[in-house]
Amino acid sequence: MADHRHQGWAPPPPNRPPVSRRRRFPRWRPLTWVVLAFNLLMLVWLVVGVNAASDQGKSCVDQVCEDANDVGTAIGAGVILFVWAAGAVILGVIWLVTNRSFQRGPTRQPPQRW
Repeated sequence: MADHRHQGWAPPPPNRPPVSRRRRFPRWRPLTWVVLAFNLLMLVWLVVGVNAASDQGKSCVDQVCEDANDVGTAIGAGVILFVWAAGAVILGVIWLVTNRSFQRGPTRQPPQRW
């Protein structure tokens, strides 16, 4: 009978009982959690800001006051969306640049010349 270890084949590992480990949260990189937290924070800021501005508009008695409130709300929402987009782009670039896959090294060795 031939020895299988010399042919590059290894016998299967012994049967082990499955480990039932349920995770509450996915195992992601810490920066992924920062990106998600940033997006959640910006969404909350946008919703709270627009809601507060719409509540302020109820105290207006004439159309000019309501129109000015609507314009201010649109400008404020636009600023929040701009900050959100700029922050998402910056964090996205940092997330891509700090990927750990480059630390694994090359998958195959270059051919030997000599």
